[in-house]
Amino acid sequence: MIANVEAENVVLAAMLIDSGKIDRIADIVQPEDFVDPLLGRLFLASRDSYFAGKACGAVALNSMFASDEAYQSAGGFALLANLTGNSVALIGALDLAKQVSDLAKRRRIAEGMADAMDMVADQSVSLSDVVEHVDTAMSAAAEQSSGISFMTGAGCLDAMMAQLDSKDRGVTCKVIPPMDDLLGGARRKQMIVLAARPAMGKTAVALSYSLGAAQNGHGVLYISLEMSGAELGARMAADLCFDGHGGVYYGDLVNQDIKPRDRDKIKQARQMLADMPIEVVDASSLSVHRLGVMVRRYARRFAAKGERLDLVVVDYLQLLSADKGKSAYEAVSQISRALKAIAKEHDVAVLALAQLSREVEKRPGCRPQLSDLRDSGQIEQDADTVMFLLRNEYYLSKEQPEPHTAEHMKWEQLMTENKGKIEFLCAKRRNGETGKGVGAFHGAYQAVRGL
Repeated sequence: MIANVEAENVVLAAMLIDSGKIDRIADIVQPEDFVDPLLGRLFLASRDSYFAGKACGAVALNSMFASDEAYQSAGGFALLANLTGNSVALIGALDLAKQVSDLAKRRRIAEGMADAMDMVADQSVSLSDVVEHVDTAMSAAAEQSSGISFMTGAGCLDAMMAQLDSKDRGVTCKVIPPMDDLLGGARRKQMIVLAARPAMGKTAVALSYSLGAAQNGHGVLYISLEMSGAELGARMAADLCFDGHGGVYYGDLVNQDIKPRDRDKIKQARQMLADMPIEVVDASSLSVHRLGVMVRRYARRFAAKGERLDLVVVDYLQLLSADKGKSAYEAVSQISRALKAIAKEHDVAVLALAQLSREVEKRPGCRPQLSDLRDSGQIEQDADTVMFLLRNEYYLSKEQPEPHTAEHMKWEQLMTENKGKIEFLCAKRRNGETGKGVGAFHGAYQAVRGL
């Protein structure tokens, strides 16, 4: 048997002794990697309890497995006590976890090859079937480690038919109808780029969209590389307190000038957030590799709570870090490719905010185009959808003519027409039509809605 049961015991012991190691071990080992089925089930129970925020130590597992015959036959609580009594388990646990995973892959290959040997001896099996089986067995480990999936043409159509029959129509937020219409639902495995110049409302749109999606039952992970958790909290509170007519001013939250009647509204907003499947990561610096690990871990945490991670929002793309020694162009290209890979590997929709170059503001009307994507054309290539934001009101406010002139009257008319409006410009959509829509930007509440 290609296995190291002692290593499996040490890995489980490390998890029971120090729950802080569960995250990293779970990135390496799966329950089915244990040759001992009982250890695999104990591993699964401890891991899922941890991600659900429940007790995951020896005492908790003993209660969970009290009526399990295999557990009792193996010694019951004495088994767990023996594991946790060995503090040496904390040394080298991650290396042993890698060994457990590696041996499991080798076992699967060996099992496949053993089946192939039986097929070779059976002359009723065609040689082409034997060769195909051997090839499948040898490629199994490579597929698991690289994320590659091999499918026949018919298999691709089967996957497409399964999508047609599925009730999953992608992420929708409902609070910003023009954005939902243009996206057609943010689909799993897709990378969506939401790009604009500063002051156009990227974060306001992303947060309103995220909150709406979470209220609609979609699991959301919001990665903030620009704003602190407290700053995002103020924006989310102002958004959730906004009822379409009024609410709690964002400026009052920032200036800590909260009226007594507003505190009850904020408490209600806090309870709404507590009930919504949304998690926020406040990171001053984050590499694309670390982001991939983070998405995998949060996906498990959502699953442990009976929820599903559907949407990952990155605010914003150019603040992620790439490998050292790369130029700005190479770094953004690497980040863009990595975000697309994360969407595919973890079966989520990725909404990445991005800055546009200053070329936008040198153009009459300041309307963005794909060539304005800052630092890299790779973003345009990798993205399934590219959407721009434009608030004409912002640019018009900086161009006020002299009062009491014909130009000023025209300007006032344009200001009135564009007041509180935000345009959504879909410049690329791989699986649909491009177009534009108009929403309402309520700057005082940092809330974006439909008109």
